[in-house]
Amino acid sequence: MNRDSWEAEWIWAEGTGNENNVYVEARQSFELTVPFTKAFVRISANQSYKLYINGIEAGRGPAPSDLLWMSFDTHDVAALLRNGRNCIAVAAHNFGKDRIVTEQLQGPGGLICQLDVYGTDDQGAGLLTVASSSEWKCRRSPRWKTGVSRLHMWGGYRELMDVSREDGWECEHYDDSSWPPAEVIAATEQENSPWPRLVARDIPYLQEDLVSPVRVVSAESFLGSIHSPEAQLAADTAEGRGPVVMDASIPGSFPQITYDFGAEIVGYPELEVIAEEGGVLQLFYGESLELDLRDTYLLSKGVNKITPFGRRAFRYLKVGVMATPVPLRICDLRVRFVHYPYKDGGHFRSSDDKLNRIWEVGRYTTMVNSQNHFEDCPYREGALWVADSVVMAKVVYQTFSDPRLVRKSLLQAAKIQNDDGSIPGTGPQRNAYLLPDFCAHWLFGAAEYYDYTKDRAFLEELWPHIVKLAAWFKKQEDDTGLFANANRDGMWCFIDWSDEIHREDRVTAISCFYYQFLKTAAALAYELGEEERGNSLTHQAAELRKSIRNLLRVPNTAIYADCLNGDGLSSSITAQTNFAAAWSGIMDDEEISVFLQEYYLKGRLPQIRGAFFYHIVLETLFRFGYAADAVRIIRNYWGEMLDRGATTWWETFDPNLPFSTTPSPYLGHTPTYLEDAVPVSLCHGWGASPTYLLNRELLGIDISKAGHGQVTLRPSPVTEVEWAEGSVVTRYGKISAQWKRDKDGVYRFAARLPAQMIWKAPGLRDISVSMDQDHVHVRGTVPVYEAAPKRTPLVDCGG
Repeated sequence: MNRDSWEAEWIWAEGTGNENNVYVEARQSFELTVPFTKAFVRISANQSYKLYINGIEAGRGPAPSDLLWMSFDTHDVAALLRNGRNCIAVAAHNFGKDRIVTEQLQGPGGLICQLDVYGTDDQGAGLLTVASSSEWKCRRSPRWKTGVSRLHMWGGYRELMDVSREDGWECEHYDDSSWPPAEVIAATEQENSPWPRLVARDIPYLQEDLVSPVRVVSAESFLGSIHSPEAQLAADTAEGRGPVVMDASIPGSFPQITYDFGAEIVGYPELEVIAEEGGVLQLFYGESLELDLRDTYLLSKGVNKITPFGRRAFRYLKVGVMATPVPLRICDLRVRFVHYPYKDGGHFRSSDDKLNRIWEVGRYTTMVNSQNHFEDCPYREGALWVADSVVMAKVVYQTFSDPRLVRKSLLQAAKIQNDDGSIPGTGPQRNAYLLPDFCAHWLFGAAEYYDYTKDRAFLEELWPHIVKLAAWFKKQEDDTGLFANANRDGMWCFIDWSDEIHREDRVTAISCFYYQFLKTAAALAYELGEEERGNSLTHQAAELRKSIRNLLRVPNTAIYADCLNGDGLSSSITAQTNFAAAWSGIMDDEEISVFLQEYYLKGRLPQIRGAFFYHIVLETLFRFGYAADAVRIIRNYWGEMLDRGATTWWETFDPNLPFSTTPSPYLGHTPTYLEDAVPVSLCHGWGASPTYLLNRELLGIDISKAGHGQVTLRPSPVTEVEWAEGSVVTRYGKISAQWKRDKDGVYRFAARLPAQMIWKAPGLRDISVSMDQDHVHVRGTVPVYEAAPKRTPLVDCGG
């Protein structure tokens, strides 16, 4: 028996293939009569499954993936098997054919499952294989009701579950003789299958932690009654938690309790409810107190253990009950919080508590959005957007040190590359979202990953995709080499979430990113020994830079117009366009100084409100000696979010709107203001850039080239911060650094790094170096940066 071989077939419940929102239950019993030592289940489903062995949950999944590259999981289930009768059971869900805005959750329903049991030699002594086939039993689940509504057009359906229909179907002694046989949908790994490939999971399983609410926001009886609503709050021990009693025995009563978990969490609520005479329980969720009904349970008489099948993302959870002939008791209410299992991590602290909190919120936001791939927002869509991934990857390098999720997310984008060579802006399933700047950002992310890891196999696997993407970019040029027709149908010229940017035909920012793309691709070509291709790309980049400077720059100035169309240069000049020109290297140093000092820092350009684009703004400011202005932006923009109650970073934010407002379809801060069909995201990883920049730039530990064994020590003290200290973890070990303003006003810097790393310290003065057996100790003094005399043009909100 070869553990890599498949005997299983894709199966589903007969007659449900054309229906939406289908839950199925499949099972197979078998006998074990000889000793065994190892047993593994390989399993996948479109789109999700829960696996049971002898009635005990053994795993859930799979990682979302494109239909052509279906991910499967492997679970060790030996401890759950026994001699005699056993049962493997799977509950699975398929979204169906309804419209999803991001074009995810595609494809028909199907599950595949194979159990392999081994003797003492798990490489060859196979004892038994139980593989999904028409011999399995499979039914449409009677527990979930049909005809429920969608929450919004970015995600799935609400759940309406009749708990009284639970019949022990997942247990080994259950009688399934009345069940229909499973319908075989496809053979395994066949070219004509909806799922022609099965790809083993390539990242660790998600970490799971049971968490409790931290406070009660409200407890409203609404004609009923509530006793001890705080009983399920976080306590030191499980014994310290008592039941919450809710009584909805008066007709029309609807008692409700709203719990706060303190910050956004992602996972699965788990409740144990004793309802002696039944009743109805509903769960409402929200990133804010604008809560939405998501789950409804028709309770059985007695003990109910309930959890939604689908994953939830929320900070606030409201529990409401109706029609309870006698009071019910909530004996347990916790959430199984899931996220990528980052281990070792760096830290940052300074004399500025607001900066410390900003750093921590960015770290936490990245962690919450680190699931089976990087997610742009776990509540609205949970999709794999390229730009979000690139920003969160930078946080991972400087904060968590485990880059496997970065690798996976970049490869998943490559696997759905379009036939013309472009990379979809989102994923993980192929779709029609084409954002030309995101195509470039994908390559920037790939190059940064390579610099951080020097993962040669990764680069070699990606290189054909990069070459194909470069050819696509080449086809978009006009006769001057500029990226042309950027506002064509089917192309989303994003740049930043702003209505101020003119995006017509030859859009300056897109050509700037294209220039940076060519330089980056050339560097990777040289790394792979393709000198001729590297030279060609370098020459192409140089010619493009000339065209941008000659055709897109406002005459007799150092700044650039937003675009060039048939009528000439646009009259619109925005910060985003000019930061793209500065960041990419289109501007020279003198022009950058003019742009920053005479335009941006004097507030002569429209303000930037999108959290994503600020990573380009801040990187530029730090790189060219404007650290104090960068820190002021961080304090003002992200600090104002904190002041308004943010515990994860918001997708967009306008600090100039009244302090009483936060992002909402009705309160502003979003480009989709008063479009109530578009959910607002209050947990967006693309806004986490201050976390990596505070470690890398302000503190001065830059491990961008860690894959080459290099670290750059380049602290940027500012007068508003008296001291800073922190660490970054690399594969060579931990790097620690600190700086502090002494009584004489001099900022003194010290760092401790692994001896095997190569280091440089540009800008550090009076350097002294010492070594011990394993570490190098670097000390010196560093100049301090002061903000420009004109207040940084963000918001007049203090800070």
